[in-house]
Amino acid sequence: MTRGRRYTYHKGFIADNALDFSKRSSFIKEILLERVNPTRIILPCKQHYGVSAVPVVRPGDQVKVGQCVAVPPKGKFSLAVHSGISGVVKEIKEIRLPNGIVCPAIHIENDMKMQRVDSIRHRENMNLTAEDVMGIISNAGICGMGGEGIPTAAKIYRAKSHNVNELLVNCLQSEPYATSDLMVLSEYPGYVVMGAGACARAAGASKVVFLISEKRSMLMSGLENAIQNAGRDFADISFEVKLFRERFPQGYFRLVAEALYNVKLDPEDTLEEKCGAVLFNCSTMCACWEAISENIPLMSRVVSITGDVTNGHNVIVPVGTPVSEVLATGGRADDVAGPVVWGNALTGIAIEDKENTPIIKLTSAITVIRKQEQPRTPCIHCGLCAQNCPVGLSPHIIYEMLKQGMPKKAEEEGGRNCISCGICSYICPAGIRLTQRIATFASEGRIIGENSLLHNTRVQYNIDEIGDLSLLEGYVSESEEEEKEDKDAIVLPFDGGKKV
Repeated sequence: MTRGRRYTYHKGFIADNALDFSKRSSFIKEILLERVNPTRIILPCKQHYGVSAVPVVRPGDQVKVGQCVAVPPKGKFSLAVHSGISGVVKEIKEIRLPNGIVCPAIHIENDMKMQRVDSIRHRENMNLTAEDVMGIISNAGICGMGGEGIPTAAKIYRAKSHNVNELLVNCLQSEPYATSDLMVLSEYPGYVVMGAGACARAAGASKVVFLISEKRSMLMSGLENAIQNAGRDFADISFEVKLFRERFPQGYFRLVAEALYNVKLDPEDTLEEKCGAVLFNCSTMCACWEAISENIPLMSRVVSITGDVTNGHNVIVPVGTPVSEVLATGGRADDVAGPVVWGNALTGIAIEDKENTPIIKLTSAITVIRKQEQPRTPCIHCGLCAQNCPVGLSPHIIYEMLKQGMPKKAEEEGGRNCISCGICSYICPAGIRLTQRIATFASEGRIIGENSLLHNTRVQYNIDEIGDLSLLEGYVSESEEEEKEDKDAIVLPFDGGKKV
């Protein structure tokens, strides 16, 4: 394990500044990680990067814990959705999520019986090929749980096609307040390490590197023990831990490339191509091992209830749990006076409808912010936003260009490269919401190019078709050559594999 060097990127806040979170509240391990059993769940069919899944249940249907309720459209880049409770489907109707996504949502009322599908059980045969692992992870509906929600099997396949050497596990969680990833690493270090080993082997990587803050020494012993135990099953893979300075937004892949490899990635570059590495969140690796070892789909996750609340804590909640029921776990739901943020303090989105806004696969935190009205004034040209932007933009200039209706000029200034970290809005003494306008501009205009994580390197096709063709086609088509029967059938993963 690397103990001497401390890695970090070279621009932004370090010590003695407002965004140095090394002095934030320490991570305190709860005595018991509470499992929430909500009265109902709302399951959006698009919680991932790609197109919406298609519901395979109808109002009135009885569902079980772990049952697949929505499947990817045939030939599309999508992911399955599973129920984390048992109960009755009440309705299926369109939902608009706080991030602007509009898709069908499956509303399920909990019968409190917690009946599970029979397919959730310990996997006896663990002699799995790379294609087996990717297939299991894809069928489990697993996507990146700390970023944009890119399907995990697609990233593994992408990494394999680029012959990566290293699989990086992001355990940094540099956002203020949130500790959900740290809780996963504390409670389930064995699952995180075994999942990383399995994914590394599937991707063809020979090394796994855990990225963790130097301030999290209390998590080291559990992680090191898990690495030692995993050595028996993954003797062909080396494991290492590298320590990082606690700094925001340290876990973004471009900043990881700068810190670890001293490589500055251009907007069209990927970590796989330029650095021979692929980056995954530690919660994602934990979910992968649950699917591989026990056939458990991604139907719940750890969420931090945090910010300006009396009883900040972490809970395990079924995906789809309304925010109102998550807040109620702290016993202070009625006392929440400030804005509620769907996500982390700086990168999340303020919401008003707590009753009908669900936790999705990407929601790592619900943050309650102290209500403070900051007077907004014209830009004073202090340059703080430019000095501290981790990707080297000049947010005040880009904002003004967008405000004056000059999107081409804003793009020339690098506006499309915004990573939505929220630092510029936080630090602005004039109270200007820089991130809101710039991040929207960046997300609306991004074009998936040939170097995108969604590009199938085995099949060349027109750029307009990207996103309609699954990156998993390469290995799916290979397995289809072996199984010729009923190719048009839909397979419901984690429900006995029954074809319909």
